[in-house]
Amino acid sequence: MRKKLLSIAILLTTSSSLFAAEAYDPQKNYSTTEQVQFNGNIFEAQWWVNQNESPAKVTQNAWESPWLFISASESVTPEAVLPPAPLTEATPNIEATSQVKYVQIMNEMATQMIQRVNELKNYAQNPDFYFFKDGKKFITINDIDYEIDAEHGTPIIPLRNWADDSATRNLFSFFNQDWEFSWIDGGAVVVNKTWGNYDWGNGCALEYLPDGHLDSDFVSNEALTCMDGSDKHEKPDATSIAPYKFGVDVAHSNMVSIEQLGDKLIVAQASNSPMVGIYDTKANTTTKIFGINEDQPYKGLDDLRSYKSQLFVSAIGAHDRIDVFNGETNQYQYSYDVQHNGNSKIAVNDQYILVADADNITVYHNTPAAVGETKSLQPFAHLAYANGQPFTLEFIGSKLLTGGSSGSAIYDLDALSQGTTLQPMHNNVGAFESMDANDEYIFVKESNSKNVDATTRFAMYDIKQFIANDYQFKDAAKAVYLIDHFWVNGHDLVVSNNEIITLTNTIIESVPLDKLDTLTFAKNEYVPTAQLEFDALSNSGNVHNILQDKLNGGVESLSANTASMVNIRLLDRNTVEITNFTEVDLKNVDLDIKAHNQHSWVRLAKLDKLPAYTRITMPITDLNTDKSFNTVDGTGVYNYTGMLSTLNGKGNTYGHYGTLHLIDSRFATETKHPLLNKLNKIKAAWDISFTNMLLGSNNTETPWDANSTKRHIELITNVAYIVSSDAFKNKLMNYKENYGHDMFLYGTTFETKAQKESLLNKTLNSNGFVNYRQAAGFQNAFAFGKTAGTVFGLSDTELDKVERGDMQAFALYLGEQIGSNWYLDCPPVPCSWTEIHFAKLFVDVYNELDKAGELPY
Repeated sequence: MRKKLLSIAILLTTSSSLFAAEAYDPQKNYSTTEQVQFNGNIFEAQWWVNQNESPAKVTQNAWESPWLFISASESVTPEAVLPPAPLTEATPNIEATSQVKYVQIMNEMATQMIQRVNELKNYAQNPDFYFFKDGKKFITINDIDYEIDAEHGTPIIPLRNWADDSATRNLFSFFNQDWEFSWIDGGAVVVNKTWGNYDWGNGCALEYLPDGHLDSDFVSNEALTCMDGSDKHEKPDATSIAPYKFGVDVAHSNMVSIEQLGDKLIVAQASNSPMVGIYDTKANTTTKIFGINEDQPYKGLDDLRSYKSQLFVSAIGAHDRIDVFNGETNQYQYSYDVQHNGNSKIAVNDQYILVADADNITVYHNTPAAVGETKSLQPFAHLAYANGQPFTLEFIGSKLLTGGSSGSAIYDLDALSQGTTLQPMHNNVGAFESMDANDEYIFVKESNSKNVDATTRFAMYDIKQFIANDYQFKDAAKAVYLIDHFWVNGHDLVVSNNEIITLTNTIIESVPLDKLDTLTFAKNEYVPTAQLEFDALSNSGNVHNILQDKLNGGVESLSANTASMVNIRLLDRNTVEITNFTEVDLKNVDLDIKAHNQHSWVRLAKLDKLPAYTRITMPITDLNTDKSFNTVDGTGVYNYTGMLSTLNGKGNTYGHYGTLHLIDSRFATETKHPLLNKLNKIKAAWDISFTNMLLGSNNTETPWDANSTKRHIELITNVAYIVSSDAFKNKLMNYKENYGHDMFLYGTTFETKAQKESLLNKTLNSNGFVNYRQAAGFQNAFAFGKTAGTVFGLSDTELDKVERGDMQAFALYLGEQIGSNWYLDCPPVPCSWTEIHFAKLFVDVYNELDKAGELPY
């Protein structure tokens, strides 16, 4: 009986100590018999304990550690060890049907801002109120001095501490505390704290800028996600979820990752109070997790992953730790101690936890830890990078798919073995920057990096077909380029319940898949290919001459591309334009198009003949009534109906840019001609467009005529041929061996093979030329052009010199254009470029090809 009583007394004493023991602090000293909690267990000091003598060193030999193990974690209830569950707070509910009201409020506030700016401009003109200090004009309002913009007479808001908006509120006092201000360039951005956002171009914000470069009234009103199409009261396809739903300060948000668990959307806020924000879409409540407990707040976050009922939080960059939370209660469970180089993306399944850092992907076994424990993981194996650190990781069965801005790769995880470094099965699966997958499809955000203004899209690939294609992305089942008339966006995405949810730094958008305007692919289907007769088209008035007697349609209608001098453009959602920019009469022409990132070419039509310098304009439905076309390789049919439904020929949509930004084209013909053989060798895909635009008093221009336009096209085609040639590549790659020194171009010395390959790649893929006809000399380069390249202009006199073989001045100018496209941080030096290294290379290759008679013109 005494034994039982004694056992109970000991148990009660131990149980009491479990609840009373403090968490171990490595910065403290401990005296004999003091108890601490560590990794969910209780330890007692046997003798004096110095700083950093951790209980982790306890072994079976009691003399090896000052700590003595008292109680296993099974004796400790989670409530005794874990921090309290994060607080949940209700968030305001914004009904979608009320969005029109928010647009009305935005319009009203914008009107008040404009009226106020005009009042202040008048105030600044009254000598009774303005004064000068250090040669600058000022006005004083409520004891705050505002400098006046010398050109526009508008007040400049002084820059203060980011949290001090008093100077802005003093100017626009009609905004109450429901609105917040951010300082920008002497002006301010105003956003409603409840339903606004700062994602410019897709936002809900007001902006005042004193230099007036936005609008003549100095105030810009962006109410797009308040209600896209608000002038028509149309409901947008996308539902915007503002950062405040996740407890994130919209003015300083930097959301880096999004996950979903049941009804909960979860984001990682990486900077300015790093935290995990959890929005319960059903309960309309927000939970914020700032760390694993109050004493260990997050200093930074890298990534999130949900798996089964758990949430894995990568805090590796700041804390060398992956934290695991209960996905239902949001309560902390345990951590993994991992050592890595910098911020790290993660992926989790039953078998593995993968960590992608700056060096490689490390593979760990997924072994759960005890409640409250911080468990040190040891690497099992590694995966070698083929394209640098990836942005996104996804398990596809026993394979791992990785993607990033530099490329993608896939790995066979069944081939892993202890201590080895696994190479990828394929190291060029496709270009994508974010990704998610379900049981049937892989959803990726793809980027067409060949253009300066890269086209992006969301694409949905059938997983079974992806595997059947040897883990290569080919024909997407669906692809979307625009959402609510704007380019798709987002550096992370999740797909659930037939919705695609995308994340940017400051906004989350959710779109039902059946609402997306998509390009669709149907495998193993067939539609008739249009057989066009040129004479019948001519009789119907669809045929025009260009570049012959005069410029029919104006110079702005000319848009060529060196990759295919029979150019096909979609002018709007209904109209296709086919132009022969060559001097050759073509017969039996196959006309093909391909949307960016689309794998297979489609046969648009077959045309019996197409004379030189001739254009056909016709309804696309004349080719196929439902806008469906066969792939050239016979694998299936692409339908463009959904994709073209938003192609309306206006700004912010790809119809405004046509071929230049969305559709690639090519042709094949039975005609045999030396010029066509040479054109087929060109690898450069350069846009060529023309404009009449006076660029300042120092730039005199001459109106275009057909002959000058043709000469510009021929010159740029020759340049494209030269830089596409093996001779140019060989001389570039072996520049030092040929010339005795490295090549210097536009602020950079090209020494390595990688640098030279990068220059060549960007030159072939990223240049385009907006042409001006100069009265004399060259067009001053002032920036990138309106399409995919640089401003480019020569006078007829300079063209005469080039045609005579006097290439030096032109080659210097060309180097400036190509150099500025490669080295963006260096401002152009118009017409004063003196660096001869590129010019020497270009002139040498020109002379070699010209002497051999290889140039197209």
